[in-house]
Amino acid sequence: MKVSVIFPARNEEEFIASSILDVHKYLKSKKYSFEVLVVDNGSNDNTAAIVKKLQKTKAEVKLLSTPPGYGIAIKKGLEKALGDYIIIFNVDFYDLHLIDLIDIDLLGKDLIIGSKMAPWSTDKRPQSRRIITYLFNLYLKIFYGFKGSDTHGIKVFKRSVLNNIYKKCKTTSGIFDSEFVIRAQRMGFKIMDYPVSIQEIRSSRFSKRFFQTPKDILNLFIALRK
Repeated sequence: MKVSVIFPARNEEEFIASSILDVHKYLKSKKYSFEVLVVDNGSNDNTAAIVKKLQKTKAEVKLLSTPPGYGIAIKKGLEKALGDYIIIFNVDFYDLHLIDLIDIDLLGKDLIIGSKMAPWSTDKRPQSRRIITYLFNLYLKIFYGFKGSDTHGIKVFKRSVLNNIYKKCKTTSGIFDSEFVIRAQRMGFKIMDYPVSIQEIRSSRFSKRFFQTPKDILNLFIALRK
């Protein structure tokens, strides 16, 4: 059994090394065959250089490069992933306990979402962020019949989900997560929310994302038209 962890990364020099080492150490303790795919999507800092340095002592770490775009980075990682199980973590937001779900075959599910909105989760982000997340999820429920509590959480899923969905996804920005999960739901995969804890550990990038939201909503509508 092999596990692939995907880290999309853009200007993450402050956190990339510690995040990779943390996940690498945990996977080593599991005795899995694994790979850590870092997808640098347009960084103009030392992110790539730091990853290259880690590669000298961590053979499982691989560096991929794409143009800017979260969705572009994720699709590249999914395209190159060799694992039977795929994990998508963010450099500043990951939960090692999700890896444990692989040991029990994901509790009989195909896709687990580390949800900020699930019961027993802890969301320590600013109130404005929490409100926007709630309203966006409500939008997905009303217009797309979304049944879960969060599409933008960290994820772990079986390769069957990867093989059936990622090539169909058309969006290239942060809205990729929503498209991926809604497509998985429409195709009948078994999905479960898993409570996680989250807090911001750096200056928020929310203002930049906020102005992207109307465009993302339009692109999602176009991508998911039947």
